[in-house]
Amino acid sequence: MNKDLQLFWKYVTPSIFGALIGGSFAIVDAMFIGLSGGKNALAAAAVTWPLVMLLQSFGFLVGSGGAVLISQNRGANNSAEEKQLFGTTVFLALFWSAVLTAGTFPFLRPILTALGATEELMPISLRYSQILTGGVLLSIFMSVCLEVIRNDGHPTLSMLLMVTGLICNIVLDWVFVFPLGFGAVGAAIATVVSQAGACLLGVIYFCSSKTTLRLSSAIFRPDWNRIGRITVTGVPIFGNMLSIIAMLYMHNAQSLRYGGIDGLAAYTVISSLEALGSMFMTGIAGGVQPLSAAMYGAGKHKRQNRFGNYGYVFAFASGIVLMLFSFAMYRIIPGWMGLTGGAARELAMRGILLSAPAFLLLGVIRVAAFYYQATGNILKSSWLIYGDAFLALPLCIFTLPLWFGMDGVWLAMPVSRILLMGMLLFFWFGGNRVKWLKTSKYGIRI
Repeated sequence: MNKDLQLFWKYVTPSIFGALIGGSFAIVDAMFIGLSGGKNALAAAAVTWPLVMLLQSFGFLVGSGGAVLISQNRGANNSAEEKQLFGTTVFLALFWSAVLTAGTFPFLRPILTALGATEELMPISLRYSQILTGGVLLSIFMSVCLEVIRNDGHPTLSMLLMVTGLICNIVLDWVFVFPLGFGAVGAAIATVVSQAGACLLGVIYFCSSKTTLRLSSAIFRPDWNRIGRITVTGVPIFGNMLSIIAMLYMHNAQSLRYGGIDGLAAYTVISSLEALGSMFMTGIAGGVQPLSAAMYGAGKHKRQNRFGNYGYVFAFASGIVLMLFSFAMYRIIPGWMGLTGGAARELAMRGILLSAPAFLLLGVIRVAAFYYQATGNILKSSWLIYGDAFLALPLCIFTLPLWFGMDGVWLAMPVSRILLMGMLLFFWFGGNRVKWLKTSKYGIRI
């Protein structure tokens, strides 16, 4: 195994585990909520997820933007700028936490109504979202810690931090939901407490000898230029989260419209499976990102391209495995979240079969978006991500059900991936790119 491939696995493996664990918080909650409260509780929690993920996405905006710039400056041996960027990143985490808490908490009822919460679902949705909204600082700061620690040269430590948080979440979910009987509220409490533990471990890291990045009073002296650079660099990842949020919101709305509570409960199962696949692919892309960013900062463009190519191959192979897994397990997965019979289970099984092919192209597109971000091509990265949330997916989710009903809701994901892959192929091979590719011996240069 060559040196670059070893380095690829060193970063990608813990990044995948870290991303899967991070995405598992909501899925673990959904499993306990579904098993304790059935399809209504599952549907009520699903209504809140677009809001909760929107709040969390600001953590990825700040954390990924700061982490990429820190990694680029490390590649350029500019340690003083690394420290300044870290201070500004922490400032932005505190700023957005305060703004988002104040701007959403008093208006949760109308927000949830707009997200589709019916009178039947509102009581559970409101209590669940109140707790998670109140803990938005912990969610955002946890994301910052994970992103920065990974790009600070400690991907395994970043993964272990998430493992600790997930184990705590599973144990506390069980305690609050079943023995204490808190239901969905207990699941929300467990998530917030687990995130608090992960944040504490992050603070300990930044006070340790493992890093030169320090929490200090400098975070309260922000630099507007660095704020702008961090924000612009983090825009593609923020867009990636918006894409997931848009997927949830539009699928929730269309599932409720064409399938009622049964349809929404079924989509909650499918969205959990899709979220795991999406997080797996994000883990691959997240492992490629710091390597490509460091090579880009150091001017080593051949190695930069090589890491990107490794990511594409592994992502496509992983997509095949995830699709086949979905086909093999489609009868079993709904039962994991309490759907053991009835129309909701039947809808969930059919939905898994129809949506699973989306995994084939999901990872390739995700790696490309992260690679473009890491190498300073923010426009193409943004086209891939925002084109998903505001072009490909809406086009599919609102037109396909007109002809295919609920099946059209399930088909929206794989069809929208095909549209986005067409955009990526244009970036790779469009115009004068073909001539360059014919003469290159380093593979696809993007």
